[in-house]
Amino acid sequence: PQVDQAFRNIVLLNRDLLTFYELSLGVSSGDFGRLELFLGTLTEGFAGAQRHNYVTEMLHLIHNLKKVWTPQFAY
Repeated sequence: PQVDQAFRNIVLLNRDLLTFYELSLGVSSGDFGRLELFLGTLTEGFAGAQRHNYVTEMLHLIHNLKKVWTPQFAY
């Protein structure tokens, strides 16, 4: 089967643009729960871009939010 590379690239572009749009809406509205949903996606993006310091900090933040900090402190 022949692969339509242009279509695949458009799908990836749409995915990235929708992610950015959702993040910008979360930031502008101050909705941290909305942003929290994308922490893993952001971490994967940083890892793919070889930004190891950002990956380390994001993993530290996610760990603290989920395991260390109490819900009253974290949110």
